[in-house]
Amino acid sequence: MFKQKIYCCLTMIFGLMLFSSRSTAQELHYADIASMNIWYNQSLKLDTKSDIRLNYRDVKYQSLVAFRTGGAMLNLPVFKSQQGSASQNSYFNLTAAGTFDQSNAGIFKNNTYLLGLSYAQQLSASQTFLAAGFQVSNTRSIFGSSNVTYPDQFDQYGPLPIGTQDPLRAGRSYSWSSLNAGISMFQNTEEKEWYVGASIRHINKPYTDELKTQANRLSAAFGIQGGLTMKSEFDQFGVYGLANWQANAYEYLIGAKFSKILSKPDASSEGNTIGAGIALRVHDAIIPNVQMKFNKTSIGIHYDLNISGLKASGYARQAFELAITQQLN
Repeated sequence: MFKQKIYCCLTMIFGLMLFSSRSTAQELHYADIASMNIWYNQSLKLDTKSDIRLNYRDVKYQSLVAFRTGGAMLNLPVFKSQQGSASQNSYFNLTAAGTFDQSNAGIFKNNTYLLGLSYAQQLSASQTFLAAGFQVSNTRSIFGSSNVTYPDQFDQYGPLPIGTQDPLRAGRSYSWSSLNAGISMFQNTEEKEWYVGASIRHINKPYTDELKTQANRLSAAFGIQGGLTMKSEFDQFGVYGLANWQANAYEYLIGAKFSKILSKPDASSEGNTIGAGIALRVHDAIIPNVQMKFNKTSIGIHYDLNISGLKASGYARQAFELAITQQLN
């Protein structure tokens, strides 16, 4: 019976990917999409528990360039109808988040701040919910070259060794705001948990440069998200995935994970589990990972194994990601 449930999980996620086709900007790419799903789709707050989610991602291309991404997200369900009331159960969720994305030497840096609000309405006694969410975000892009030296003079053989530091005046920046929206349906019972969602980011197609030309206008980003976890008394098996399209760029990620229940939730604890999984970002990386939950603290560690065209060209890329979720109530 459990094998049949696993087969259903795989069928669902690959069916989700089958309906994907292409449509870009400088979006953040997380490996732990389960903990950062609200970044892509505000409506994917699947419970009424307050939490803080932290994520740090480090990417290196040999010794040439490195990128670091960090994010913090606070989720606060602000209203929940009482059990047994005449109305169906429903809740709002308020999200406040901030991220940074920067290169080494501080040449490039993006800071993004986000506020979001979602509403989930129960549709049936089987804990099936329909949710919608909206976000407004502001991004400040900074170009700095204070650690870069430029040649002052040239001769017939090229630049002379004496140079001037930062002739472009470091610190040039520009800010823009985006509107995002998403919908989803989900269910969480003792036997299974599933969700499916669709989102659109940068609805207003903001300009990313003060020149405000069409070439510097951000394209809308479309996405779908889905996941299914089947639960037995001591084990959990889940599959998940997302697909994002933006202009001519795309991202497809699918994964599977298995968790062992060490202790079940009770009145004094949220339970303990440990597990492992593997994901594939198509044409980019294979991502093994481990997941641990100790009471109200969840930890995920991911490592990207590069399979992109960079590997064939002789350039090595390393990527490490750490995600921590702390439940507050």
